[in-house]
Amino acid sequence: MNPLARYAAVGVTGVALGWALLPFGVRVDQTVTPDLPVDAGLLVPGYGDEGTYALDYRHHEEVTVRLPVSNDGPLPIRVTDADLDSEPLPLLATVDDNLPLRVGPWGEAQLELTLRFDNCRHYHERSADTWDHLDLAGSVLGREFERELALEYPLALHGQIINNCPDRTLTRGDDVRPR
Repeated sequence: MNPLARYAAVGVTGVALGWALLPFGVRVDQTVTPDLPVDAGLLVPGYGDEGTYALDYRHHEEVTVRLPVSNDGPLPIRVTDADLDSEPLPLLATVDDNLPLRVGPWGEAQLELTLRFDNCRHYHERSADTWDHLDLAGSVLGREFERELALEYPLALHGQIINNCPDRTLTRGDDVRPR
């Protein structure tokens, strides 16, 4: 093999290997600070390691959570999916977002998730749902990646008493949540 062909083969192999490894090179800030409207609830600093944001349940109303996504790498990323990773029938159901979201090299963009207070009939008054991370998926130059980002402080939502949950029946066995 002549030297020029050898250099070409090494170059093509290097480009292919670099493209294959792109998802491993995505660098996003691993901890995000949720930004919520003032009337959404209350940050309780002494509850948990970094505090907990206790949301105020308002049946079928919506709240928008803003989360900064920081791209700490030299390539632009495109975020196509974001989820608070809920079990079936969560107390907070995602109803809208501002995806897809483009974040330039070493840039930051605000991810907005609009959530609806829902499914309270499947939770008894001593239960709660807690979200402590965000699952993020996207792509960099056509290669897909997934990341789990920790929330600086968890979001918590308490199950409601029957007076605050018009969908609940008086028989506890009527509204069992699937696992």
